[in-house]
Amino acid sequence: MNNNLLDEIPFRKLIIISIAYAVLYTFCLYENYSGITFPFFIAGTIGFFIYYMKMMGNPIKRFSYFYLTAIFLMGLDICISANEVLAVFNRCFIFVLFFMLFLHNIYDDSTWDASRYFTAVCGFCASALAFIVQPFKDITFLHKSDREAMMEENNGFTKTTGVKGTVWYVMIGLAISVPLLCVILPLLLSSDIIFSNTMEDLFSFAWDIDISVFVMLVTVFFVAYAMIYRLSTRMTGLDIPVEDKRIHNPIIAITVNSVLLIVYLMYCVIQIVFLFMRNGQLPEGYTYTQYAHEGFFQLVFVCIINIVIVLICRKYSKDNMVLKIVLCVISACTYIMIASSAYRMYLYIDAYKLTFLRIYVLWALLVMAVIMAGVIVYLFVPKMAFVKYAVVTFISLWIIFAYSDPDYTIAKYNIQYHDDDDYICRLSYDALPAIEEYGGDQFVETYLTTYDTSAKKKLTKKIKIRKWNYSKWRAHNIALEYDPWDDK
Repeated sequence: MNNNLLDEIPFRKLIIISIAYAVLYTFCLYENYSGITFPFFIAGTIGFFIYYMKMMGNPIKRFSYFYLTAIFLMGLDICISANEVLAVFNRCFIFVLFFMLFLHNIYDDSTWDASRYFTAVCGFCASALAFIVQPFKDITFLHKSDREAMMEENNGFTKTTGVKGTVWYVMIGLAISVPLLCVILPLLLSSDIIFSNTMEDLFSFAWDIDISVFVMLVTVFFVAYAMIYRLSTRMTGLDIPVEDKRIHNPIIAITVNSVLLIVYLMYCVIQIVFLFMRNGQLPEGYTYTQYAHEGFFQLVFVCIINIVIVLICRKYSKDNMVLKIVLCVISACTYIMIASSAYRMYLYIDAYKLTFLRIYVLWALLVMAVIMAGVIVYLFVPKMAFVKYAVVTFISLWIIFAYSDPDYTIAKYNIQYHDDDDYICRLSYDALPAIEEYGGDQFVETYLTTYDTSAKKKLTKKIKIRKWNYSKWRAHNIALEYDPWDDK
């Protein structure tokens, strides 16, 4: 791909694309980050991706369709659920996946590992900042090109002081002044009532448009312009294939992992005897619930460390059957630790209650278990596309988790097995159907009157089409049915 974007995309077309995307972004997301317009924004962004690839003459690779499907499903979930934590994670994953989608199609990532993807995404985002002022540079570039054409036309004599040159300078000045006025004028109008009234009298209309709309439009325009430039200016370092670094003597890795393995085997035996079989004697004053909760987070951290250690040994050590066997046994111990963590969390939930953090941790343990299976296969199949496997596993399980309506599950479980009003009343609107179904009228009224101090205004007013959200719509209908604020 040519490093000069103007050789690939005409300046005027680039301006139109950036303005169109800024309008799409602002219309869909201005003060509306969980409404029905969000999936339309995602669909529009996917459309821009397809148009860009077609414009640059690059075919869309097959694995891209997984990225596109996952991105759209996460975008759709944002307007279905009212859980803000899920929405934040969905947006973050969408953001990262879009960059991975572009990088996958523009570069040959067949040899890339996780570290190359991480540095590529971070480098892309950081270096895009250098192109923020690119629209002004391109205007200057176009002016120079026109001036050179004029010089050829006039046998080397420039007529910048003539009518044609003056008009061109005026056009440049107007182009620069419009976005500046969009920001400065609303500020001045809101800072002085006399100036605002004067402008209103002069132009006979009220200046009541929120300045943040203009700020969002201008900001997204410059960001979109910079991103297109960054995509089309090739990062030559990413064209270099990732080297095979399995050149180091495996003795060090075998020694380190053997020491860890001895400790892990002892630990796993204790887990089987004391926790799973409950055949041992706990220290005085300990219950199984206390014992289970005490080491949960430490175990999760150790499991993550084990996965990283196995991957590092796989990346840097020469192939060695003894090392592979040791790593496989460590992987088996990791599975026992994952099972121990899950069982500990089960005991704790059973004794107390289910919360979003606890159900999220159970999901994370499932992700680690599935990824660990891929790690074991990766030990014996060097050509396995492990990064793709990890991405597909993580994103697929996340989508399943997001669509499983965790707040509904939490409310249902806690109502059925725990007498707890306080935590349930702090769940999102996703929980309200479960509260209605399993908690009864009194529980619904308690939730509606304690969830939010402004819940009355939020739930009883008419939902605007642009901000329609399925979960909030359901809560709105339930609130109207029970109407705990009806003053009779």
